[in-house]
Amino acid sequence: MTIRIFATLLLLVCTQTLFAQKNYSTTSAEVRFIAQDDSDIDAVNKAAVCRLQSNGDLSFIMLIKDFKFEMADMQKHFNEEYMETDKFPRAFFNGKITNFNTVNFSKDGKYPINVTGVMQVHGVNKTMETTGIIEIKGGVPKASAQFVVRLKDFKIGGILIKFVADEMNIDIVAAF
Repeated sequence: MTIRIFATLLLLVCTQTLFAQKNYSTTSAEVRFIAQDDSDIDAVNKAAVCRLQSNGDLSFIMLIKDFKFEMADMQKHFNEEYMETDKFPRAFFNGKITNFNTVNFSKDGKYPINVTGVMQVHGVNKTMETTGIIEIKGGVPKASAQFVVRLKDFKIGGILIKFVADEMNIDIVAAF
């Protein structure tokens, strides 16, 4: 009889823990890039889709054409000559927060995270590692990260490539 009561209590606790874990998503994650040596090359995409699963899996998908520049000509060159968006319309990231167990979703605060995964841009897959922050406010997470990408790593070129920076600073914010 005692074993049954213990087993029932254990099952109840495990079930509550499983149901307490949530998956989070947003369709308005923000991805911004700015050239390291030319601040005129600056664009933002406010329509990236991001999903954070209760096991630490993290994914992003966005349309390249959703990047907006202040100057229309830059946007045209970006889409036609560099990113070839007719041929490569999307960018993806699929990865995992490797220290996900350190994030306490029931306690407000900022939690440093480590992320590894594969990013696909311009049809090229590249393994990436970066750090970021998950901020919890009222049980709701907001993830952010900053990292650098090299255009050459993703075979991004074009006629005018010699006039732009090879390295881009990337800022990502996903409020769920």
